[in-house]
Amino acid sequence: MLYFVTGIVFLPGWVTLARRIGKKHAWLLSIAINTGAFVGVFFLGPGDALIYGVLVFLSGSASAPPWRCPPRSRPTSSITTNCSPANGGRGRYIGLWSIAKKLAAAVGVGAGLSILGLAGYIPNAEQPETVLLALRVLYALVPSVCNLVALAIAFAYPISGAAHQRILEATERRKKGNP
Repeated sequence: MLYFVTGIVFLPGWVTLARRIGKKHAWLLSIAINTGAFVGVFFLGPGDALIYGVLVFLSGSASAPPWRCPPRSRPTSSITTNCSPANGGRGRYIGLWSIAKKLAAAVGVGAGLSILGLAGYIPNAEQPETVLLALRVLYALVPSVCNLVALAIAFAYPISGAAHQRILEATERRKKGNP
């Protein structure tokens, strides 16, 4: 709850920041803050609830840009729609995006449960140290590594708001028969 409430509270600030420094830079900053905070969760142990709350607060405070720029938002407010074809291919792009997200979630759950089983998870029992380590890795490190990969990919993302506007203008000129 703290994560989502914090994200909602910080959303207006991220929108303002994105207008000032651009969506890409705001999104990169949010991924860096979110990941930096969440990596700390791996190092927590029993009784670290207050520190966990602080890390969740920090992570949540940087969670707003993905909410502001989801794949289905207006082309003027979304990073992901900036790279979709302006000539009507957006529906296919959104469909592929949605399938990829669902596939990633399904594989993640299946792999996570399999890893816990291999680590020795025992339902309704005190867990061995191997399971506790596996839980910490799956909960904190795997998402953080995925975020770092996303950060690297997003850092190289070539389409800025200005570049997107030029693409849209060129597409409109071609539709009207002007090269």
